[in-house]
Amino acid sequence: MNVLHLIAPSPVGGAESVVKALAAARLRASGPDSVAVATLLPGDAGDHPFVAGLRRAGIPVEPISAAQRRYWKQAAQVDAVIRRRGVAVLHTHIQQADFVGYLAARQASVPVVATVHGYTARRPKGMFYEWFDRRLLRRFAGVICVSDVVRDTLLRAGCRGERLHVIQNGYAGGALLDRDTARRRLGIAAGDRAVGWVGRLSVEKGPDLLLQAMAGVTIPDVVTVIVGDGPVRAAVEAQATAARLPVKILGRLEDAGTLLRGFDALAISSRTEGTPMILLEAMAAEVPVVSFAVGGVPQVVTERSAWLAPVGDATALGAAVTRALTNPEEAARRSREARRVLDERFALDRWVARVEDVYAQALSQ
Repeated sequence: MNVLHLIAPSPVGGAESVVKALAAARLRASGPDSVAVATLLPGDAGDHPFVAGLRRAGIPVEPISAAQRRYWKQAAQVDAVIRRRGVAVLHTHIQQADFVGYLAARQASVPVVATVHGYTARRPKGMFYEWFDRRLLRRFAGVICVSDVVRDTLLRAGCRGERLHVIQNGYAGGALLDRDTARRRLGIAAGDRAVGWVGRLSVEKGPDLLLQAMAGVTIPDVVTVIVGDGPVRAAVEAQATAARLPVKILGRLEDAGTLLRGFDALAISSRTEGTPMILLEAMAAEVPVVSFAVGGVPQVVTERSAWLAPVGDATALGAAVTRALTNPEEAARRSREARRVLDERFALDRWVARVEDVYAQALSQ
């Protein structure tokens, strides 16, 4: 069975990590003719960090020209790839790929499966696209929901329950730098305790809430290290300056997941989430996690394995950071429990097998 993943990728991100992990797993199991990733990108796809990462991993890439709103043309290109590669199942990720993939799958007469990584829009235009996506997904052979929250949203939108599959993201593994090396790479001074934050600097990821939380942390020698870039970076920098907070904004780092052991805690301050890949990476690194109880996060960790605060409550998040930093033995205990949970419930083989079951069900319809 040949599977084609379709995504309009950002340089880095959770959905991109999912696509790479699933494609790499299928490549190892079944060989180079069993999987490819089609990328909807304007310009030269070869210059894109996500595409470059796929190629380094030996994953076949099929670039699709993504001129703005040329959806039928894009679908025709995807259809051609499906036919040339003998694709049995098309697997789409995020809204543009859902729409283009649905059009292409109809032309090629193959089943299409989507993974819904979450809905984050806060402006009318984006909210309309998400509404349209939910209606379109009613027609898909299968939909993988990364959390119960996503499944409930799609049920309310009229999707058929038997075609919705809650499969939280798994952890693909990877190299981790030791603490001292990671701290040097991150520029953290020897005497500082570092609270890390990794993600896109956008409203839904809540970097402003992170800084509000850190304003309430009065422990000396604590620095906030933000790894990421995005549309609200200037506003975050201004907020940090106005609050006189010790904050380092490092921009986007492709190897961010390897650096997590340099942090004394990882904070997740999102207003909306699916199952964040950075959470699983922090669990693997045995870094204490402090997070809002948002989206699929409480399905992964509890107060036995992390510190959780009500969504949007920056004061509570700051208090949780303080508890994590001032109770090193408890932090170590919860981190070990988080690693145990990761190994037991989110292993790569288990995750991949469940996704493969969705493919088989889609083919049987």
